[in-house]
Amino acid sequence: MTSTTHNAAGPDDRLERFQQLASETFAPLHIRSEHPESGGTLHDARPGEVLVTRITGGPCTVQRTRSLIGSGDRELLKVALYGRGRAGVEQDGRQCLPGPGDLVVYETARPYELRFWDPFDIVVLGIPRSLLGPHADRMTARTASAVPTDGGGRRLAAGLLRDAASDLDAIGGSAGPYLADALVSLVLSTLAERAVPAHAEGDLADRILAHCLGRLSDPRLSPESVARAHHVSVRYLHKTLSGRGVTLASWIRSNRLERIRRDLSDLDLADRSVAVIAARWGILDATHLSRALRSEFGRSAAEIRKAATAHQP
Repeated sequence: MTSTTHNAAGPDDRLERFQQLASETFAPLHIRSEHPESGGTLHDARPGEVLVTRITGGPCTVQRTRSLIGSGDRELLKVALYGRGRAGVEQDGRQCLPGPGDLVVYETARPYELRFWDPFDIVVLGIPRSLLGPHADRMTARTASAVPTDGGGRRLAAGLLRDAASDLDAIGGSAGPYLADALVSLVLSTLAERAVPAHAEGDLADRILAHCLGRLSDPRLSPESVARAHHVSVRYLHKTLSGRGVTLASWIRSNRLERIRRDLSDLDLADRSVAVIAARWGILDATHLSRALRSEFGRSAAEIRKAATAHQP
């Protein structure tokens, strides 16, 4: 067993270093971000043949493309436990938007894409495909499908994985292989008890929201443009999202305001005007922005910036 902490540090090569570390830990990956200063940290341990990794980072897109897949790469089934931050997972033609506490499976043997629209914190259990035996194909059928861990064995599996990631340095010695067996057995049994989700409206809702999250900067984003992109009527679009308790125009507005608030709080962006930040997130007319921010967060744009400065160490 080994336990290692990797920090992607340095203002100029932070993202490049993060990509290198993630590729060395799992398999070759491509990581891109609109924020050149973005990076991340990886803290990993290897009890037995299993890999347990806690990863934190900033907004980015992680791709395992077909061109990156080589015959010598490790074939891992990756089970990710999502913590903070909005994220999306795509593999095998399926998409999901996991929330905090959800488990999602994806594999290194085939292309996948992960999107993190916010700073994130996840725990990844990497299981060599050779350890899965007859379970391998069943797990493959569950890629890019979010599994809540809100009860029963699912809650136990999430708790064990979270506890293992919180003290990776303690995973070792003769107990390492036994912990690995426990993690793999519990996660496999947890995922096996979940039926493969029906595709239709549930998957369409995930595709719609993932589409919107990736286009918040486009001022033309609207229920009409989203409906056209998914070849459905606006009425059917609203019906699909009603099961999530979502009104799309309000959802887009709320997500744009959240990202504007985050950028206004970022001291590295203090030289950018409020209008420039608003335009970055698709709001070209910032006339009423402070009022909207106050309604959403209780503070105007100027007050958000002042609060961020006050908390500067």
